[in-house]
Amino acid sequence: MAIYTKNGDRGFTRLADGNGVSKSDLRIDAIGDIDELNSYLGLLNTQIADKLNAKVLGIQTSLFVLGAHVASDSTEFLGNMKLIELHDIVALEGLIDEMDEVLTPMRVFILPGGHETIALAQVCRTVCRRAERSLIRWVQAEDKEEAYQISIAYLNRLSDYLFMMCRYLHHSLGIPEIPWNSGR
Repeated sequence: MAIYTKNGDRGFTRLADGNGVSKSDLRIDAIGDIDELNSYLGLLNTQIADKLNAKVLGIQTSLFVLGAHVASDSTEFLGNMKLIELHDIVALEGLIDEMDEVLTPMRVFILPGGHETIALAQVCRTVCRRAERSLIRWVQAEDKEEAYQISIAYLNRLSDYLFMMCRYLHHSLGIPEIPWNSGR
């Protein structure tokens, strides 16, 4: 497989199943944002404790599967690769609940920062929100709500998980959370 084909030089690319589309297509936005999220999670995974590594790696695997499904409608290409399912959301909720058990209740809004790893986790959270919005735009434009409803919910829950991971990192690293002062 050639790394450079020059086919994209005019603003077009091919999906995983070989179909050509404009690089400005909503589908390509969704694929790109999911890929960017996965890349940031890979960077985050180089900075977090072993306890969280396997969990983030599992999330990255799920995101790669989601990207593959968005990149192709071909069952021949996808084979028996299952799209994100309800149990994946339940698993994220379980991880959120585990972290929540050791944290004090949140009483104020928290600003991103305090430590490089925590700030990176916040970047992951915001990129996740963008990936969710991109996926929703493509799904709505292509009338694929039924097929991707669980995937959209997964991205929504993943951003919640990443927020809780930030709070958990503050706790485990002994870094105080930065409360937002509204000036009121």
